[in-house]
Amino acid sequence: MTETESDQIIEEVKYIYSKVTKYSQSAQLDSFLSCYDNSSTFLHISSDGKMRNYEEFKKICTEYYNSLKDQKIITTQEKFHVLNPDLVILGWTGNIIAQFKNGDTMKLNNYSITSVFKKNNNKWKVIHSHESSLPPEIIKKE
Repeated sequence: MTETESDQIIEEVKYIYSKVTKYSQSAQLDSFLSCYDNSSTFLHISSDGKMRNYEEFKKICTEYYNSLKDQKIITTQEKFHVLNPDLVILGWTGNIIAQFKNGDTMKLNNYSITSVFKKNNNKWKVIHSHESSLPPEIIKKE
C-alpha cells in the first residue's frame, strides 16, 4: 500500500469518526449506533472494565443518551494505524463535558478510546472499542 493510499484511508475513517463525535455531542443515539457494527463479533470494553456485545453496548448507550442534554467533546490527540485497506486502528484521547437533563454536569478528562474500524460492503464501521478514563468529576445541580 502506498502512502497516498494509506492517507486516503485515514481520511475516510476520520470522516466517519467525526460523525461519531457529532452524533455523540448532540445525543443522536440512532445515528451514533449506526457507526458501529451490529454483529455477533462486535466487542466493546467500557471504562468500567466490562465487556459488552452490540446489544449490551446499545443498552448502555441508550440509557446514557436518554439522560443526556448535550456534551462537548474535545480531542487532544488521535493516531491512526492502517493495517490493511479494510482495517484501521484509531487511538483517541480527549476531554468530555456532559450536561444531563437533570442539570448535573460530568467532566471526563484524559478519556481514551481505541477503536478498530473495518470496511465491509464499502462502509466503515467500528467492530471493536475499548474505553478508559480517570474517574469522572460530577458537578451536582444546586
